[in-house]
Amino acid sequence: MSSAIDLPRLRQICTAALASDCLDALGFTKQVLGSDITMISGDGVAIGFAFPVRLKIVDAFPEVPYIGLLKALDAVGADQIYITPTGRTGLAALWGELLATACAFKGVVAALTDGPVRDTIRMRAMGFKVFGVGTNPIDINGRYEVIEHNVACEIDGVTINPGDLIIADVDGVVVVPESQIAEVVRRVEEKNSGENQFRKAVKEGMSPSVAFATYGVL
Repeated sequence: MSSAIDLPRLRQICTAALASDCLDALGFTKQVLGSDITMISGDGVAIGFAFPVRLKIVDAFPEVPYIGLLKALDAVGADQIYITPTGRTGLAALWGELLATACAFKGVVAALTDGPVRDTIRMRAMGFKVFGVGTNPIDINGRYEVIEHNVACEIDGVTINPGDLIIADVDGVVVVPESQIAEVVRRVEEKNSGENQFRKAVKEGMSPSVAFATYGVL
């Protein structure tokens, strides 16, 4: 993870749209996950470092449940985002309130999956940020096993490596490759400043076209 990044500052100024624009400018044009992955719980922007896990589908209830899941929950830490790719299989909920409670206590930023989640009312009450595809009350036990954690994964054709920066809000989920984090953050700062100047200028009567020509943002 990039310890030089000022995450509290970034969370004040950055959005998924802003991050996507900056990646576009760098030639990284396919870093946004499917639009059906939405913010189901929480509000604001979630910015943290990727902590992906790997699943396998199972069709029997194990004698001892949740072995891999608990190992992953023990390992994930502050400023990370727990990511569960399913290949859109949708067999069960991949996240719930007890997992959110355990992670919130450790400073984990959010949970992200391309599958459904559950305990939505309780997670919304606690304010933990969760991104997924709908809801489902079915438990993961007997349907999926977590077999590895903190390993590369892929969602919607986007590769997500441990340490990549995830920037997610109600607009969508953006994956910033670790190698591009410093430059994206620099550009976010620059573009945020330009956008503020654009806003001020048009509010004071400058035409949008002149403001765009002056500040180079829209």
